[in-house]
Amino acid sequence: MGFYFFRLAENHEKNKWLFGFLGIIIFAVAYFTYVLFCKFFNSEEFNVDNLPAIGMKAFFIGLFFLVIIFHLLNFVWSKKKKVKVDSIDKIGE
Repeated sequence: MGFYFFRLAENHEKNKWLFGFLGIIIFAVAYFTYVLFCKFFNSEEFNVDNLPAIGMKAFFIGLFFLVIIFHLLNFVWSKKKKVKVDSIDKIGE
């Protein structure tokens, strides 16, 4: 999970380790937020027999948020790429 954020930051010349850990933290926060949501707001679903299902749903919620934030960062960083002055001068040639 963090590896993809690490590589994304490496490709866009950002702080690699920070964004690698950020990927892991995003997954963990999304995972536990869904578990807490089920515990407090969806209490009829939260019982011992249904814990594996809640765990799987939380896993996919975590992956979903990872993908969304990964693509959002990729989009924002791709828009801000610096154009070299030499390539700007060659436009009219």
